[in-house]
Amino acid sequence: MGRGRNCYMATLGNNGFILFCSLFLAGTFHILYEVVINNNFNSLGYLVHGATPYDYSATIECLKQPLDPQYEGGLIANPGFDKGIEAWNIDGRVKIETRESGGNKFIVAYNRTTPYSVSQSFYLKEGQFYAFSAWVQLSEGSDIVVAMIYNEVQKTVTTVGSVIAKSGCWSMIKGGLTVDQNAPAVLHFQCNNTKSELRVDSVSLKEFTKSEWQENRLKNTEKVRKRTLRVNVANKNGKKIQGAKIKIEQRKLQFVIGCATPASILMSKSYQKWFVSRFTTAVFDNEMKWYYVEGLQGRENYSTPDAMLKFFEDHGIDVRGHNILWGAGTIQRWVKDLPPRQLLSESVRHMGSVMSRYAGKLVAWDVVNENLHHPLFEDKLGKNASAIFYKIASSLDSRATMFMNEFNTLEHPGDLVSIPSKYVEKLQEIKAFPGNEELVIGVGLQGHFDSRPNIPYVRAVFDVLGETKMPIWLTELNVESCPKQAYFLEEIMREAFAHPAVKGMMIWIGWTPDECNEMCLLNSKLQNSPSGEVVDKLLAEWKTTKLKGISGNSGSFEVKLFHGDYDVTVYNPYTGANVTKEVQVYDDKSETMDVSITL
Repeated sequence: MGRGRNCYMATLGNNGFILFCSLFLAGTFHILYEVVINNNFNSLGYLVHGATPYDYSATIECLKQPLDPQYEGGLIANPGFDKGIEAWNIDGRVKIETRESGGNKFIVAYNRTTPYSVSQSFYLKEGQFYAFSAWVQLSEGSDIVVAMIYNEVQKTVTTVGSVIAKSGCWSMIKGGLTVDQNAPAVLHFQCNNTKSELRVDSVSLKEFTKSEWQENRLKNTEKVRKRTLRVNVANKNGKKIQGAKIKIEQRKLQFVIGCATPASILMSKSYQKWFVSRFTTAVFDNEMKWYYVEGLQGRENYSTPDAMLKFFEDHGIDVRGHNILWGAGTIQRWVKDLPPRQLLSESVRHMGSVMSRYAGKLVAWDVVNENLHHPLFEDKLGKNASAIFYKIASSLDSRATMFMNEFNTLEHPGDLVSIPSKYVEKLQEIKAFPGNEELVIGVGLQGHFDSRPNIPYVRAVFDVLGETKMPIWLTELNVESCPKQAYFLEEIMREAFAHPAVKGMMIWIGWTPDECNEMCLLNSKLQNSPSGEVVDKLLAEWKTTKLKGISGNSGSFEVKLFHGDYDVTVYNPYTGANVTKEVQVYDDKSETMDVSITL
């Protein structure tokens, strides 16, 4: 039995190289690490193999029986209650017992006089990532069940997940947390519906190290964002050409990375150059909102959004429409004070005005912005108000994707107004309205994070909302000012890019000539901020630049590429023939895409 270590290098054209190192130990070959170095030699990433695979599965359906606990429960003792109530404790004034239905055992908290039910204690470690899941059911009615973890050192309570639980079926909670110091902790389940029994089953809390978490993210990035391209080269007689020189240049990444901007984009040539060299999509800050274009009733002014849209059209940049209707406190007083019939009439009139003006020119519309937190239209017009507006919007602009757009669904699990199951409930309500059944409604998650983003919870929300099969976008991504702002922005962007359900993200915001209150990618001198440096780093990492290769004996060359639009140039050194072909390397679930080029 010998042991030894070998390293070898594979070039990536102008993108640099990958260094692979391996260990031969006791007759087994192990990849220890891969070091990826780009052409600027400023990005070093380590991939430690052998981590427990992250379980991306989730369900938004209420099932007759719960599924087995993920990771066999992880840190949770007796997760499926096969040992009765062992390891579980009474939490508050309540009685607990285990029961069985259809061969499945679960725990029940009954005779509840407080929101509390059952709990379990364990120990949490600093810097670890914890993935949480559980299944819950009520004996009557429906209400939100919240899973919370109490940190006995910091004396703080963290919401790790929640779901709307129902009677007669089981609902899945999925979430997570991180901690910044070692601490004993207690998991609690709470529900304000004290008239109902609270039933819990298949509880799991899985611990991941930072390197394990990142390995899962890197593996998933390779899996969901890349595809193998095989270029087959032959002459006009069909004979394969060996030794043809191949250059591959990415023109556009399929995954959307865009940025928000105010009208300052019209003021600065330097800002314009910076913006158009980076982003494929733009969204306006306030300039397309109702209160901006019609502050006074009947006096519309679209001159600013018209000019902004023309600028982006001239530079081949897509635009998201933000937003059509919004019931927040910023709504014009004259709109807020309208009686229901007139509110409906004026809202439909405004929809016709703005959407007919820009129909066919935008890739998306935020139709009823923040309708979970600000249900003005439902309050005044009835529960189907949003559904009606989405139906109207889809008829006014059939080419654009209609989005819900909400805050705190992703970033703050403690805000029970917009938890994932509330979001799903509203989405399904809109789609259930006659005529909306086939409507694609984008899942817009704003992503305004504070100084302590819960990364495991972010991934869990993507898992859950991905089950809607609707495209997810981070629509207003920023992190509040803090020493680790740029670091957290990178973590969130990498989580989004690695998840198959996420199709795009809009950074909020590029530059403003006024003071930047939250996060700007450029400072007052129009230089990259630390967050701007992160965005540039990731844009470079997810781009293929002048990748070169040579066709082999079979006349083909294979390479794995990020999904996107490419120019593939093939040169025959024997004849001097030269051909460039536009190729779309998109994800269609097949492993390899073949492109044939004749010289």
